[in-house]
Amino acid sequence: MKLFVDTGAFIALTSADDEHHSAAVSFYRNSRDSGIRFFTTNLVICETMNYLKVRVSHLVAVRFWENLKKAGHITKFPVTLSLEEAAFNIFRQYADKGFSFTDCTSFAAMKSFKIRKAFAFDRHFEQMEGVNRVP
Repeated sequence: MKLFVDTGAFIALTSADDEHHSAAVSFYRNSRDSGIRFFTTNLVICETMNYLKVRVSHLVAVRFWENLKKAGHITKFPVTLSLEEAAFNIFRQYADKGFSFTDCTSFAAMKSFKIRKAFAFDRHFEQMEGVNRVP
């Protein structure tokens, strides 16, 4: 099974002070041990790095990057121009939702790569049709 990893999940995994830390670590370990394949985008990584640097520390952001590179079981998709266009169409269509543009790039990537489940704590992943948020 494929699982998309969102910013909130990465933050929860990385920051012991995050309210979802325990649930995230447990879910991640169980999923990894079950052979689930993890996917994310370069924009999610960027958003995570920025958050960790500002809200946690520069050192934690650096360690996150280094650990991500070492973890050979997380595939990172680049957000291409075609994914940006698909994301913009989602962004424009769902004016009534609070989707960030990064959320929309995640939705576009998930659709493009046929990933239906997202490891996320962001409620927007519950609002997008065709996406199931876990845990």
